[in-house]
This record gives sequence, structure tokens and C-alpha cells, in this order.
Amino acid sequence: MTPDPETLAVELATPADIDGILAVQEENMPENGGSLSARFPRAWFEDAIARNFIVVARDHGRVAGYVAFTPREAQAHVPIIQAMLRAFPGPNAYIHGPICVGRHHRRRGLAAAMFRTERAQMQNRDVVAFIREDNHASRTAHLRMGLREAAFFEHDDVRYVVVASEG
Repeated sequence: MTPDPETLAVELATPADIDGILAVQEENMPENGGSLSARFPRAWFEDAIARNFIVVARDHGRVAGYVAFTPREAQAHVPIIQAMLRAFPGPNAYIHGPICVGRHHRRRGLAAAMFRTERAQMQNRDVVAFIREDNHASRTAHLRMGLREAAFFEHDDVRYVVVASEG
């Protein structure tokens, strides 16, 4: 289903979006039936928004989803990112993710719409991300967005697939 342009806005997040972003994040945590790999604190979102590294989808003015993206150097110290980059260096790629859509807005094209806005913000540079191997919905969505499965790695006894836009 295509998002309704009458009620949907996809754009860079503002500080006013943080509570909505945190609510969508909670919906996507494993204990709530989701498959998000990590919980980010409010301060992380505040910083990412200040640096223009979060895109949100708003439906009727309320946050329906978000995607984070950063230059690789911003997350190079994070162990799971280090493991991903060992599996697939992607030297010119920025880091994509997480991408989360609220449960009542899934399968409406929001992830793809947010990804297009993210890509424009990053001037269509190469992109790399990781997804839990067992997260078939996210893997399928990323393939539909034009990424390819480039490598696999394991971190803390969990298998991940690396998706990327570049060779």
C-alpha cells in the first residue's frame, strides 16, 4: 500500500519528534514483539537530530516511523559496527539504521519513503547496514529498497546479514 501524501510527511526529524521516535523504538524492541537489535537513549536521538541524521515519517503529524544514518566514523567505536565492517568494509559507505516503523503503519511503504529521503540527504553515497539474519521482513524490505546482501557475520552469538548499495 502506498503512503497517503495527504496525511504523510517524510522529512528530517526535529526535537519535537523525540517522544514519538522513542515510542516507535519501544514498539520495535524484542520484548514487545519487534526485532530491533539495540535501544538508543534520548540523548543519542537528540544528538543525531541536531546533526540531521534522523528522518521521520509523520502521519497526521504523529511519528509513524524513523530511520537513523551516520557517517561511519560516528559509530566506528561500536563493537557490532566494527564486526560488520570487518565482514564488509564498504570504505566509502555511510551507516544506515536502525529503521523502525510503528506497528499500525507497517506495509504501507513508509520504510522505502524514509530511505529515499535519507539517501537524498546523504547525496546517494554508498550505504551499508546490518540486519539480524532471522529478520526476514527487514531483509526483504531492504532488498526492495535496492540494497543487496553482501556478507554475513556473527556478533554475541547472533548472526547478521550485511546489506549494501555498493560493490
